[in-house]
Amino acid sequence: MKVLTWNVNRAGESRAELWQMVQREGADIVLLQEVTGIPGWIRHQYQCHVISPRYFEGENAPFFSAVLSKGLIDATPYLESELGWVNKIYSERHGWIVGCEITLPCGERFRVVAVHSPAFPIPREQWADVDVSTVKLTNNPELWFTEILWALLRGAGISNDTNWIVGGDFNSSVKLDEPKDTGNREFLGRLNALGLTDCLSHHHGCAVPTFQTPAKRIEHQLDYCHVNSPMLERLTKARVPSHKDVFHRTPRLSDHLPILCEFE
Repeated sequence: MKVLTWNVNRAGESRAELWQMVQREGADIVLLQEVTGIPGWIRHQYQCHVISPRYFEGENAPFFSAVLSKGLIDATPYLESELGWVNKIYSERHGWIVGCEITLPCGERFRVVAVHSPAFPIPREQWADVDVSTVKLTNNPELWFTEILWALLRGAGISNDTNWIVGGDFNSSVKLDEPKDTGNREFLGRLNALGLTDCLSHHHGCAVPTFQTPAKRIEHQLDYCHVNSPMLERLTKARVPSHKDVFHRTPRLSDHLPILCEFE
């Protein structure tokens, strides 16, 4: 069983080489961020759940978050926090965090959370009148969608009775805590405490850079595929393609590398 997650940098139907890479990998579950169009021949191979994230100003983003599956997708919402203000942000600013349940043809079921945490904080007017102390990071003055994600996952309860996959572009990197701690390690530690482990850094023993900056530096792992213990025990491989296959093309396929995880 394979899972692929990729921020495709506003790829539409015409970016054929990108979609050919998706097809070659043949993942059973695909999580895409910043997609603007999916070719018909890809849609023919997958069921698709597509939703446009909503900005705080009220308009929808000019791209979509997408979950592709070779099995059935049930998009009935199940993520819920005990904090009403968290649920309000999650529901009103939909599309940045997408929860669904997937049943593959073999009958195995998965709770899947597709994440595209925006690179901007939640406006202060959204939380100025509420107590955010149980959610907010210790050493960061702002509130981010990563904390909304954590609060929702905490409320949902990550048990070992269900297969969990939480993947996407988190816009969080442990290197962003250098030289000053801004909470990236704290956030990832919170996910670990819930019982979720990033497949890529676990498999390689360290963070693996997945993002190329406009200055062409490749130093941050912003993309993750977190799973719970039953899934981690089945992990056989977690990898990214070579930089030349994605970044060194003209034009490059994306500014992010895809992550492919393989499970027994």
